[in-house]
Amino acid sequence: FGLKMLRQLIFIGFVLLSRRDLVSGHREAKDTIYLEADPYDHLLWPKVATVDLDGSMYFDVTPTRLSTSGEWVTVYWSGVSSPSSKDIIGVYSPPASNGYGVNTSTAPIKYQYASASSTHTSYGSGQRKFRLINMREKVVFGFFQGSSLKAVSSVVEFSNYNEPLQGHLALTSDTTEMTLMWTTKEALSPKVMWGTESNQYEGTKSAETKTYNAKNMCGTPATGYGYRDPGLLHTATMTDLEPGKTYYYTFGDDNYGFSPEYSFKAHPDSNSTITVVAFGDMGVAESDGSYLAETCAYSLNTTSRIKAQLRSLDIVLHIGDISYALGYSSMWDVYFDQIEQIATSVPFMVAIGNHERNWPYTSPGTFNNSGSGGECGIPHEMRFPMPTPARDSPWYSFNYGSAHFIVMSTEHSFQKGSSQYSYIYSDLKSVNKTNTPWIIFAGHRPMYVASKDSGYPDGHTYVAQSLQYALEPLFQSYGVDLALWAHIHGYQRTCSVYQGSCYSSGSSSSSSKNKGTTHVVVGMAGRSLHNNILPSSMPSWLIYYDLQNYGYSRININATHLVFQYVHNNDNKVYDSLVLHKYN
Repeated sequence: FGLKMLRQLIFIGFVLLSRRDLVSGHREAKDTIYLEADPYDHLLWPKVATVDLDGSMYFDVTPTRLSTSGEWVTVYWSGVSSPSSKDIIGVYSPPASNGYGVNTSTAPIKYQYASASSTHTSYGSGQRKFRLINMREKVVFGFFQGSSLKAVSSVVEFSNYNEPLQGHLALTSDTTEMTLMWTTKEALSPKVMWGTESNQYEGTKSAETKTYNAKNMCGTPATGYGYRDPGLLHTATMTDLEPGKTYYYTFGDDNYGFSPEYSFKAHPDSNSTITVVAFGDMGVAESDGSYLAETCAYSLNTTSRIKAQLRSLDIVLHIGDISYALGYSSMWDVYFDQIEQIATSVPFMVAIGNHERNWPYTSPGTFNNSGSGGECGIPHEMRFPMPTPARDSPWYSFNYGSAHFIVMSTEHSFQKGSSQYSYIYSDLKSVNKTNTPWIIFAGHRPMYVASKDSGYPDGHTYVAQSLQYALEPLFQSYGVDLALWAHIHGYQRTCSVYQGSCYSSGSSSSSSKNKGTTHVVVGMAGRSLHNNILPSSMPSWLIYYDLQNYGYSRININATHLVFQYVHNNDNKVYDSLVLHKYN
């Protein structure tokens, strides 16, 4: 006991040397370091990660009980033998039942280098703040040197594992409705309540509850060391909404509690001006500077910029490669935590990307690679209640204001004869251009892109040519005005183009005679940029490109004008813009 007390007293002295780490646990996104290798390689398998506890080391966390999701704890350590810049603090949830607290056969939900504390490498001691999301289980910290687990912290608990979280809104095919999804660990009577006055709820709708497990997915890491229970997923649709009205709502369970109150605006009428934010390939990052299986640091800037303009925003469209979970389930929890303020305020619509769906031999028309980390579309489909026609058919359309939106899956067959082609053809043919004169199309892999990657079967230009062959005649026949794509981590904009020829260029054009479609790649929201893909000579239809900056697009639409803007998320300034007109 005396030796332990002495170590703790010595440690307090070292804490005073590193108090700036305690005060500023948050690290700005621009300072986050990208890792080349899989950061979890040395923590994944029992044969690699071994338990070798160091009895002379002090390692613990405070506080050990949290009231709500998103609160902070501080981890302290001292007495580390041979401290190294490679020493790691792993965050695990749930704790293992093996007596050591950490299940070394599973991936941590996140981790941090102990050297993030300035005193670690010199004195073998330090402290670091962590922000913890309520993932419906207890949390424990482990200290690793190389592949050896040296120390385990006390367990951190949350007061309510049924705290209703991850709320996100979505449109349906009915303009008087709004769907909501949220997550808890357990439920008895989950429901949403809403009304036109704050804290006065006139409508109530019971939720449908579902979930998925490792057996529903296709391969590792999703079915193994990356898996954790996703909780219960509750979906309820608010009905009989009046156009343009503000509605207040809360969701939860009489037995376990309800969320804070949120609000949204119901679907506008066709005479309204709407503002859409669109982007792709965002991913997630931790605001405490911790590392994830895939850390997309600049995603924090993107979501921060969008949150700042929520009062003037109507809808968000994330065009594939959503969280970059890649089979690590906890990444979805982090993603919905990161977008929660946005997605509880405006409908958050998504397209499926290769990193959600791709897995070998799982569906006709998909690319035969392992880009989803074994998820094969299951978490995406279960977690996003889009108005799709059937299971594993992630294409849909909706009207919003004076625009008709069509969202496709580039990861499923889109050739003539496929069910997706038939859907797109029928949908375009049925658009009422009196009510919705604008047609906006979205899909993950681009139909037009400047890239030197042309290989079969999934090279950028090879897929682009396939999309042109199958769908561009429909775009021309039915007057698709704007097509939004991602997959390329950067920004590219074409002229109004058809079959490789420009009908207009510059910053303004007419869309009245169905002469070409403007294509924009907006995959610059967070994932590391593709700054080395450009061919030696640029195609004539490419008007503007930027593969050096992160950002998002903002689109203002009324019955006669569509104003498109490309915005950098470092300074929130517009760097490219386009105006399309509709003439009677």
